Amino acid sequence: MPSMTPDVMISAQGIHKAFGGNEVLRGVSLDLLRGEVVAVIGPSGSGKSTFLRCLNHLETIDSGSVVVEGDVLAQNDASGKAHYVPEAQIRKIGHKMGMVFQSFNLFRTSPCWRT
Repeated sequence: MPSMTPDVMISAQGIHKAFGGNEVLRGVSLDLLRGEVVAVIGPSGSGKSTFLRCLNHLETIDSGSVVVEGDVLAQNDASGKAHYVPEAQIRKIGHKMGMVFQSFNLFRTSPCWRT
């Protein structure tokens, strides 16, 4: 199990994710500290959204570990394959996280909002 310090909010270690034969994430690791602001940048198709979707359990990882505020979401078994905690625990952890999707309209446009 990954070691966590109190200031680590999210720890993702050795994340691997493939879609068929296309390996999108190859050992991505990140420790996000309390109060830290991080930007994930890179060219189109480099895996940014896939990585964020994996952290939010909208995609499953093939291997690696994800820990959110000390709660393990997924970790490798003895064979190196990622396994997730039970669904009830996934929901509990999910309540600590949020994500705004690409091209997501937060507000509907209305003529009365025009200036």
